[in-house]
Amino acid sequence: PSLSLPRARAIADIMEAFGWKGARQSPITDRESDPNVLQPGVLQNSDASVLLTRASINSGLADTAVTATSPEQLVETLFLKILSREPTETERAPLASLLTEGFQNRLLPEEERLEITPLDPLPVVTWSNHVQPESNSIALEMEKRAKAGPPPDPRLRAAWREMYEDVVWSIVNISEFVWIP
Repeated sequence: PSLSLPRARAIADIMEAFGWKGARQSPITDRESDPNVLQPGVLQNSDASVLLTRASINSGLADTAVTATSPEQLVETLFLKILSREPTETERAPLASLLTEGFQNRLLPEEERLEITPLDPLPVVTWSNHVQPESNSIALEMEKRAKAGPPPDPRLRAAWREMYEDVVWSIVNISEFVWIP
């Protein structure tokens, strides 16, 4: 595992579910374009899904939540960012009502915010040192960090942020997001 790239693997899993072939040894000329059960499954449960829907520190999702003026405007912005369209009223109303509870108090005062300390950088594993025993330990730590993802944004209250992330997850997993040719 010393030469694995866990963050790239998360993206490759999604690409493979949508028809990409990573094996250059057996190229294909006709791409599989039929929808399948892997597509929604990988969007709902993959490591990349967690990264896509987390309001992490210095992320666009967190900034969107911080600068929102109302739950309705926040839902509209999310639909435009994720689906490139405005929500219908039947989509907007339930999501906005979920975000309404705690919306006015979603931001933590500066004195209550926890300081995020960055993790120490890991040594680099390359072709020249990947056979060393410590390379596998480094790769396993890289995988652990990739699965954990970046820390949540300290500006948002945890309970409201988790509800917000659930709303984002539900938008990402709306049926039209799954690629269908």
